[in-house]
Amino acid sequence: MTATESDPDHKSALCFIAPRSAIAPIQELRCFNDKNFVRWPPHINLLYPFAPDTTDSFARAAQTAAQALSTTQPFQIKLNKFGVFRHSNSCTIWLGAEEPELQDLQVKLVETFPDFTSLSNDPSRGITAFKPHLSVGQWRNQAEANQALQEMQRSWQPLTLEVDNVALISRSTFLSPFKIRWVVSLGEQGPPKEVNAPYVATVGPGPSPEQHGPQAARFGIGAATEGVWYFAFGANINANKLGQVRGIHPLESVPASVPGWRLAFNHRGGMGNMMRLGPEEAEPSGCGAVHGVAHRLKFEDFATLTNMEHEYRPRELEVTAYDGRGSIRAVSFVSPEARHIQDGLPPSHRYLNLLRRGAEDWQLDKHYRSWLNNLHSIDAKERGDPYYQDPTGRPLKGWPKTRVGSDEEQRRKGGGRGRGRGRGRGRGRGQGRSSGRGQGGRASANPLGA
Repeated sequence: MTATESDPDHKSALCFIAPRSAIAPIQELRCFNDKNFVRWPPHINLLYPFAPDTTDSFARAAQTAAQALSTTQPFQIKLNKFGVFRHSNSCTIWLGAEEPELQDLQVKLVETFPDFTSLSNDPSRGITAFKPHLSVGQWRNQAEANQALQEMQRSWQPLTLEVDNVALISRSTFLSPFKIRWVVSLGEQGPPKEVNAPYVATVGPGPSPEQHGPQAARFGIGAATEGVWYFAFGANINANKLGQVRGIHPLESVPASVPGWRLAFNHRGGMGNMMRLGPEEAEPSGCGAVHGVAHRLKFEDFATLTNMEHEYRPRELEVTAYDGRGSIRAVSFVSPEARHIQDGLPPSHRYLNLLRRGAEDWQLDKHYRSWLNNLHSIDAKERGDPYYQDPTGRPLKGWPKTRVGSDEEQRRKGGGRGRGRGRGRGRGRGQGRSSGRGQGGRASANPLGA
């Protein structure tokens, strides 16, 4: 490698990425606990920082890695035990992998790329040996981290993963999501493959290989499309709200629906949510579906939006476009069960009017529009305690925006103050929320959030 290419770059890494088909339980933990959920895929770093991704440097690095790993056969690792790293101002909880094959793999890569040894030999950080780990979240202190770890460990089901390749990943800025640039197979399974699949942060079931192809099933929906399809059912069906207020400008948009779901206003504060219909449950509009708008977004814009919707779970689902193109694999923001308030409370005038104007502008199904127009609403100031409590009366505190790149996180760095309803202000990462945000265990026992 050239002198410039041997300079470690924190926007590059060589790592093992857990396959999309296997990561649902990991993403459930990370979604509301890991500040890097939107930027980093679930991974075990092998070399980080790594060589800068410039011109053909990654292509050559992939070829070099392939030669070095040609005799390394695929192996399995088991993620079954949590651990804690203690930092100066926080603690990180991680899942460990103790297989010697993983240690051998990292040693071979260090021998091949001797300029990038920070994960196994960095005296300035007290690192003298490689500690393979997959981070799942951060907590403010050792006591909170220990409590969360115990709850996670009690409910965690050991996860076995096949390590049959390593990935070279990079990002354009420190706030951008990583892109899976090259994949190097272990053993003699073929030459390195240029993938160029941006990481898209989602939870729940991923794309199927039959419907979306093997690459999307392995690396996520970022490998399947140019941009991310996002299904808006709430305020973001309103073009002014999405574009002028939030600064999100879709590459294209099309009205769409999600059969078998209903629109509810049972997210904290009376905000919108999607709920899967029960076996005998009638959809209230009479349409049998939630109607909204599918927006194709730039990957960076989707990451920004995910940080804005920080109390929702980004869930993949199939939406049906109005224009006849058929099913679209999209992401929508669904409220986790822990954030549900009493169902049936009326939304605020302002929020419902955003939906009504958006539905009219996009000419959504006329029966659906009629249903929205006939819904009862109240002044936002009239929202009482039930709008900020779960159905049992337990208060629902607001969650702070702690993900890297979120507007609140940026304000904190600049000394600014966040906005929010006084009683709903968050108390900081981990306080009273543990691993499951008050649910006692994983982020949710229900991957649908409904």
